[in-house]
Amino acid sequence: MGKRKSLNPGKEMTPGSLFDVVSLVEHQECVQIRETVEQVYVWFKRHPHEFAAVVDGHSYAGLVSRGQLGFLLGTRFGFTLYSHHPIMDHLLPEGMIASPSIPLLDLLEQALDRSGEAFYQDVPLVGQEGRFLGIIPVPTLVRAQSTLIAEQFHLAESRRNELQTKNQDLFRSLHQLRQSQGRYETLFQQSPLAVALLNPDGRIEACNPKFESLLGPREVSEGSPSNLADLMPVRQQKSFLELLSLHDAGTSEPGNHVNEFSLHLPGLGERLFKLHTSLVHETGQICTILHDITEQRAVERKMAINDKAALFESLVGGIAHELNNKLSPVLGFSELMTIRLEGVEGQDSLKSYCNAISRSAQESVRIIRQLLQLSRPPTMELSPMDLGAVLHEAASIMRFRLRTAEATLKLDLPSTAITVLADAAQIKQVFINLMINAVDAMDHCVRKEITVKAEVQDNWGAVSVIDTGYGIAPDKLNRIFDPFFTTKSAERGTGLGLSVCLGILRQHCGEISVKSAPGEGSVFRILLPLAISETLAATPAVSDSVVTSPAIDAVNMTQPGPRCEVLVIDDEEYITSLVQELLRTHLGWRVEGVHDGRQGIQRLEQGNYDLVITDLRMPGLDGFAVLGWIRDFRPNLLSRVLVITGDSGGPSMDQELLDFGVPTLGKPFTPNALIEVCQRLLIEP
Repeated sequence: MGKRKSLNPGKEMTPGSLFDVVSLVEHQECVQIRETVEQVYVWFKRHPHEFAAVVDGHSYAGLVSRGQLGFLLGTRFGFTLYSHHPIMDHLLPEGMIASPSIPLLDLLEQALDRSGEAFYQDVPLVGQEGRFLGIIPVPTLVRAQSTLIAEQFHLAESRRNELQTKNQDLFRSLHQLRQSQGRYETLFQQSPLAVALLNPDGRIEACNPKFESLLGPREVSEGSPSNLADLMPVRQQKSFLELLSLHDAGTSEPGNHVNEFSLHLPGLGERLFKLHTSLVHETGQICTILHDITEQRAVERKMAINDKAALFESLVGGIAHELNNKLSPVLGFSELMTIRLEGVEGQDSLKSYCNAISRSAQESVRIIRQLLQLSRPPTMELSPMDLGAVLHEAASIMRFRLRTAEATLKLDLPSTAITVLADAAQIKQVFINLMINAVDAMDHCVRKEITVKAEVQDNWGAVSVIDTGYGIAPDKLNRIFDPFFTTKSAERGTGLGLSVCLGILRQHCGEISVKSAPGEGSVFRILLPLAISETLAATPAVSDSVVTSPAIDAVNMTQPGPRCEVLVIDDEEYITSLVQELLRTHLGWRVEGVHDGRQGIQRLEQGNYDLVITDLRMPGLDGFAVLGWIRDFRPNLLSRVLVITGDSGGPSMDQELLDFGVPTLGKPFTPNALIEVCQRLLIEP
């Protein structure tokens, strides 16, 4: 990895050749043109640079930026659409390229001629035959320009006495000085980057208009507070001043430093900035460049939360499917054993054993369903609702809890209704969970105030829950939505509240975010699509154990009917055996069993069956492949297909199953439930 060389300010050289352009290279790291967008995004996570060169072998091909890839992958479907694209498809528009032989002043002139987004781009250095040599960041050009100006002032002063009689030479030097000063004014005063010169105590001695517009004119005017540290949270001021001390000329580390600090700006509130600081040796000042990364960090945090939620949903679904498969034969065979014990000596004690097995299995099923509700909340009943009315109901429920905790709750609601399409009961539970967390966060605080504010933001209904509690530590902020993670004691919290809130809001196509710092309270912000949005659609509903289409009513048990041919497809041998035993002994049907979708399709091609019972999630060809084959080649048989499954796999698969229009029986099931469904399928036309 290339390192930036020292600037050698003491060496006397003519303007335009003060530095070797190669010495301005900050790094030589790059990515190959055949890498994917996802690989380059991961690369940016491991490196602090805002821009990276894309090369083909050693030849320069173009630039990519951290912000560009964050924008591509940060949208709702951006990761799916672009992650596997080659990076060569997403190069920045062709910008400035410098060669090692270009004079520094020419390099600065060309850099200043750029406009729009191109002005922010770092400058790649490319040698002969297009060989990539390194990256020169814009902040480095600013520092070089500042040092150049300082050197010119020094040079002019040292020669003033020698050139008093040489007016022509003096005029030429002054003309060159005015040119350099003009470039400085263009780069410093008109730069779109916020640039300031600080003294070692953090006082702002000079700044450009962009910097002044961020802080507000009062902050940099004479007689007003002008220390950058005063705009930072108390917890960060010490670290900032320690950083400035590293740039003291007497230290061994006076180079460029990049750190992140928060600033409380007038009219904007607290914003997160990346600060580039470097020492101007000639003046002893510290050049500081500010880059607002608030939105970038919010997008990264949102992507991390969504990734965790998707992983948890997949993990829970897989566990539920496997456990339900294992519990099905336990529950089924225990009931069969109870039936077989009729008339057997000592049946009472044996039946009690079977009942204990059955009750334990049913309790396990309830636990599994609770886990599934964490990742995929139960069926929603969507209807237009006023956020203000729901907040009033939640506040009413919290009244006793607030009085007990000696806390106050303020509702800041608009005069007009904010209508969203949602399940009022579930959204109310989200608000109650957040209010309970806010009350707990203020335990032992002197000031206990909760503010709940509702407003319309673009096409969203926004609700903010603000508390005056102790706040959340930065190392825990990204984990609070993880299941079973909690900062409370074991008797006060399980760590599931925020996980449930996240699951409910994701099912409503909404969002939740948090902003917090130790000692400064927390702000949880919820976004729900407005009911008037044309893009809003109800998420497919999933019931706890059985999705039926068409609906299945209870059927009375009958004597064995006409002999029927049944095919059972399930990768679990014990479930296949259970279904075969039930249908043979109770109905007298002939039952064949296979253990994967491919074998099932082969049997369907070879014979005729009156009823097909299939699992969904199987290795190789799954149940959806079997359903698709039946729909295409045996459409008359589709009305006599029953799906048995421990878990369908997610909302999209639930919808796909509903589109087939076949009944579904959730595992584990009772013998009576299976027999009733099978009889109904053969009775109905």
